[in-house]
Amino acid sequence: MKCWYRKQMKGMLSEEEGMTLVEVLASILLLSLIITTFLSFFIQAAKINNQTDTVNEATFIAQEQIELLTYYSKTESVEKTKSLMETESSGTNSGFQIKTGLVKSGETLYIGTVTVSKEGKVHAQMETRLSFRTAE
Repeated sequence: MKCWYRKQMKGMLSEEEGMTLVEVLASILLLSLIITTFLSFFIQAAKINNQTDTVNEATFIAQEQIELLTYYSKTESVEKTKSLMETESSGTNSGFQIKTGLVKSGETLYIGTVTVSKEGKVHAQMETRLSFRTAE
C-alpha cells in the first residue's frame, strides 16, 4: 500500500515543471502595484499627521496666551496687561509668531484675541471677553 502511494506522489511531483518567466514577472508587477498603493496611503497619512501636529501645537500656544490674558485681567490694569502681553508674545515660540490684541468692547468689557501663525499662515486663532477688575 505504501509503495503505491509513493509511486503516485512521485508521479505527481515529477509532472510539476516550476514557474515560467512570464508568471514571475506578472506576480512581481502585481505585488509592486499593491505595495505602491499602500505606500501612497502611508505617505498621505504622514502628511496629515504633520499638519495636525502643527495645528495642535499652535492651539496649545494660543490657549496658553488666552489663559495669561485671563489671569492678567484679574490682577493687572488694561495698560499693564497690554505691555505684559507684548513682552510675552514678542518672541517666537517653536517657530510660531504670536499676535495678541486687546480691544475695548463696552464700558468695562474688552475683547482679547490671540493669533498664532507660522510662515505667514494662521494655524490657530482664539478670542475671549474680559472684564478688568482694576480701573484704567
